[in-house]
Amino acid sequence: MRVSEFMSPNPLIINPDMNLLQALEIMAERNVWSPLVKSDRILGFLTERDLINNVVSQKIAPEQLSVADVMSRRYGVIKPSDSYVDAASAMMKVKSRLVVLEGEEILGVVTAADITRAYASSGSKVPLRPYATWKVVKIGIGESVERAVELMRKERIGCLLLEEEGEIVGIFTERDVVKGFLMGGGDYCDPVGKYATLKLITIDSNATLPEAAKLMAENRVKRLPIVHEGKITGIITARDIVEGIWRESTLGVITP
Repeated sequence: MRVSEFMSPNPLIINPDMNLLQALEIMAERNVWSPLVKSDRILGFLTERDLINNVVSQKIAPEQLSVADVMSRRYGVIKPSDSYVDAASAMMKVKSRLVVLEGEEILGVVTAADITRAYASSGSKVPLRPYATWKVVKIGIGESVERAVELMRKERIGCLLLEEEGEIVGIFTERDVVKGFLMGGGDYCDPVGKYATLKLITIDSNATLPEAAKLMAENRVKRLPIVHEGKITGIITARDIVEGIWRESTLGVITP
């Protein structure tokens, strides 16, 4: 599948000098949470992790900042005629989202979720096990948002699993922090469960990477807790799947 078939077209583009609160309002209106940042040239992306690290964890009001104060100045470039394997390789090299260019024209952007969606229909039998994360970081459902954000930053992860009476009952993601807490004007003392996703979509530990990709695409999620013998023991993300595509392609297991 070519990039032109799975990219996100007509990307939201914001100016680095824009007030961050104004940018967030536009992002919420468009339901786009990683806009491209451009002045006279492309500068990078404003990501959820940028907002967590530079706004939420610092307890700074968004109206006191500009987009340039917060954004990541990193991006990759790819052509619309490239394959999803090319896109995975490019993303792993730059560790960032990709801009789809044809000459000087911006046609779209490519995220890990876009690549995952393209890969979902592949006939690959690559198991998810080698690419999953088997360290599960948990937090009590009644713990504060402040504690949850601190833990996400410390562990450098994009989500936490919520625990109640010894059972995993939900997931708290970067999207929940930004869309629910930050945009909802939450209090740092609020219980994390107030903003978390309490409906878990899981996958079996014996599943393949394409099966994980298909489940993510169908449910519009980027993370799946992994169940082994009835217990959640790991997690697989869209970024993990991109890494799997890249690594397996270098071995010749996956071809465009």
